[in-house]
Amino acid sequence: MDVELPPSYALTSPASPAPLYSERPSVSERVLQTERHPTGLAPAVQEQKHIYKTDHLEVRLHPPHWGLALPAYGLGGTIDGVINFCKSCSHVVELSVSLQGAINTSASQHATVAVPGVSRVVILKKKQVVFTAPAKQSATLKGEFPFAIQFPTYLDGQHDPLPPSYTVYQPGISTEIHYSFRVDISRKGMRRHEKLVVPLLYLPKSRPETPPVDELPWAHTDAVLNSERMSNVTLKPTWLPRQDPNAHRREDLPRISLTMAATKCFASGDTIAILLKIESPRSPALARLLSHNAHLSLVKRQKTWISLGAQISIREQCLSRADLYLADESQEGIAYLRLEVQAGESGRETSWRVKDAVAVEHAIRLIILPPEHLKDFPVYRHEIPITLTTDQYGTLQSESLILGGIPFPALGLNDVHRYLRADI
Repeated sequence: MDVELPPSYALTSPASPAPLYSERPSVSERVLQTERHPTGLAPAVQEQKHIYKTDHLEVRLHPPHWGLALPAYGLGGTIDGVINFCKSCSHVVELSVSLQGAINTSASQHATVAVPGVSRVVILKKKQVVFTAPAKQSATLKGEFPFAIQFPTYLDGQHDPLPPSYTVYQPGISTEIHYSFRVDISRKGMRRHEKLVVPLLYLPKSRPETPPVDELPWAHTDAVLNSERMSNVTLKPTWLPRQDPNAHRREDLPRISLTMAATKCFASGDTIAILLKIESPRSPALARLLSHNAHLSLVKRQKTWISLGAQISIREQCLSRADLYLADESQEGIAYLRLEVQAGESGRETSWRVKDAVAVEHAIRLIILPPEHLKDFPVYRHEIPITLTTDQYGTLQSESLILGGIPFPALGLNDVHRYLRADI
């Protein structure tokens, strides 16, 4: 009996390293959708329309088809469509549509200091009456009833924008921001009320409020460093507890400063340039040594507040690491560096927050390690909070002209692993 041997596998090497894995597929990859429709209410027509039915009515939504299973809307988008009664519905007191949004957080016992369970924070509740019967009367409805209800730009009573549809899984904790469109038929007396709930995707685009800084020149000049559009920061040394306290008073410690755009707001996918200056006049060789130990990265933090705000669960991810260039070392004891880091993938990153509930933050982290042969030498650490947007500055007008003012959704924010509940 012949036995088939398993295939042989080549070991990885620096010449052919193992591939990197991420939560999202790359541009060249495809995701096969094998699950049932996440609403539990599959559209009656899958071709370019979103149609949903109950016993008495049919709801037709009219969003442009973006290639997603669920209706998707951009910043301040309007949900418009028609409610069509397929058969007469008697004793109707009111017909209404509403737009709802909530943050659901599930936490296991080991992740909380309080009782485990599900917390729910309502962030959107907007109702529009399509039909109402005269006082103390009811009516029989048939035919079509058009409607239009708009997403607000900001959270009610706050300056923070309405957050996008969002899902994150952390150890022991899952957080979901989901939106739904709801149709309610209120009937007189003890007769059965009817409702239809359709999950939606809210994917608002964001853009910088000011134009970006012109590309930073490679030459470090006073005009660049002193510009009002630039921000300069002097890094402070960090000492470990076991190091000699007398080392804090060393006179040969280098002076390290960082220069970047003052707005600290960038479009995702753009290149963020940072200038670094290392001055060590007492130890000229030290400036060159430290320049090889500079590490800059872009980090993303997903925060969830649990136990009524008593705890914060944080998930941190490194989006990219900087390329380092030695721009100028012509002056003895001074090294000028240029670091460039990519602001994530284009259209897939945006910074936002809902106070005391959930937030997505971005920051640039710089760490300069001491040379290995030096003892009692500090580490230089600095972190700069930044804001990332889905799109670049100045693209709104041209984009609005394409669809006659209908806002494009930020399709890059859609998560292929998102699970949306059927009701809210």
